Amino acid sequence: MEEPSEKFLFAEMPVHKAVAALAIPTIISQVVTMIYNLADTFFIGQIDDPTMVTAVSLV
Repeated sequence: MEEPSEKFLFAEMPVHKAVAALAIPTIISQVVTMIYNLADTFFIGQIDDPTMVTAVSLV
């Protein structure tokens, strides 16, 4: 699929399509980051040290 140019994206593309073109990659990257953080917290949680889980959650 060919990506639209920036000028076309911001000046001529319908708003709902432009928002989707910009939002979908962002949403996918956030989901991947969330899965990584959940897995990290799960494995740190196996140590049974609440301070380590707290430190991972804060970072």
